[in-house]
Amino acid sequence: MAEQESSQDMPRASGPAGALGVFASLRAVLVTALAIAGTRFELLGIEFAEEKERLAALAITGLVAAFALLLAVLLFTLFCVVLFWDTHRLVVIGGFTLAYFAAGAWAVARLRAQLAAHPALFAGTVAELAKDRETLRSAIKQPSATRGDA
Repeated sequence: MAEQESSQDMPRASGPAGALGVFASLRAVLVTALAIAGTRFELLGIEFAEEKERLAALAITGLVAAFALLLAVLLFTLFCVVLFWDTHRLVVIGGFTLAYFAAGAWAVARLRAQLAAHPALFAGTVAELAKDRETLRSAIKQPSATRGDA
């Protein structure tokens, strides 16, 4: 009789245990998904901080260089104009104007090339999210292969 009661209790116990197993699995999936999302947001934050630091350093260095070079060029131009004031001042002014125009055009072309060569903002995060998406798609397409060996 005790055997009959224990055998009758087993099906009832497995029903709620099975439901608890599903909820535990869903909870584990949710925890994993939140962990993945947290990691991706950490990566996004790190990339944002690195990009901000890089741009700040680039801007400061560029401003210092531009200011120093501008003063040097201005003083050199003034020196040359004063030096040739009596003989060829217009030729000197025209020559410096052409030289500055050429230097400016070269700088703009170089700047465009540098901006085009830099990787897209948050490229690492986008790549990791793409990998996650492909992993989830393959897991959804082949659910038996992910459960079968375990």
